[in-house]
Formats: sequence, C-alpha cells, structure tokens
Amino acid sequence: MSEAATSGTSRTYDVVVIGAGPVGENVADPRRRPACPGASRHQEAEALAREALAALCAPDRLSLVLRLGLARSLNGQARHQQALAEAERADKLRRSLPEERHRPETGAVELAVATALLGLRRGAGARLKVAAAHDACLASFGPDHRRTVAARALLDRSDGA
Repeated sequence: MSEAATSGTSRTYDVVVIGAGPVGENVADPRRRPACPGASRHQEAEALAREALAALCAPDRLSLVLRLGLARSLNGQARHQQALAEAERADKLRRSLPEERHRPETGAVELAVATALLGLRRGAGARLKVAAAHDACLASFGPDHRRTVAARALLDRSDGA
C-alpha cells in the first residue's frame, strides 16, 4: 500500500514498477497483469516469465522472482520435472545474491521445489523442503504471512501423501 504524502489519501496498487525498459513495460501492462500463477492462468504466466527473463541482461532479484513465477506456472501445469529444473536455477541464483537482495523471497524456492517433488511423487524429499520453507517463513514473516500459510498447507498435503 502506498500513501500519497501530499493529499493524505491512500491507494492500493496491484503492481508497482520501478524503472523502465521492456521488462518494466511488460510487467506494467494491465492486460498482462492478471497472467499470474495465482490466477490459474499458468500458460500465460509461463510465457510472460520466459519473455521477461529473455529481456534481462544481468542476474538480479527480478530474475529470481521471474524464475520462481516460472517454476510455479510449470507446477500449475503439472510439468513438475521442468518446474524442478527452474526452481533449482532459482536456488542457484538466490545463493549468488547478497542476503538483503533475496530475503523477501524467503521460503519461495523451497516451496517451488517441494511442489515439484510432490508432483513427481517424491514425498520424503518434498517434506524436507516444505518443512524448511515453513520454518524459514515462520521465522521471517510470522504465522499469518501468505507464504507461511502456503507452506503450512503444503506441509499438511505432504503429510497426507
């Protein structure tokens, strides 16, 4: 949420784009914004993530976010082997970034990996990853954060698998 300092009003934004260029234009385009894995438009989300990744020059936090979105969209299409490969690329990228650059994505890589492993029927490995994600999210964000809640739900699902 952003507060306008001069008018005293508050506004809620779906997305805020800082910077310019082809990646920013793609993200800011309101016709594309609904194309996200959470909206069950996984094929569109995949295409958008791949397009944006192709336009990036250097690995940074945006690359990490896009790779995670790509892994989620592939998991949503039941393409778990490809999702696992993307999540592993995201993990490698995360480890190359300074801590302060990837902290907002705490637990996200582990969730993507765990979801892929569950889809591949590798429950023991999935449980380890999702438990680590849940613990990290709980410590970083608290019990009510959306990622902590998602990790708890996936942990319950892995326990039932």
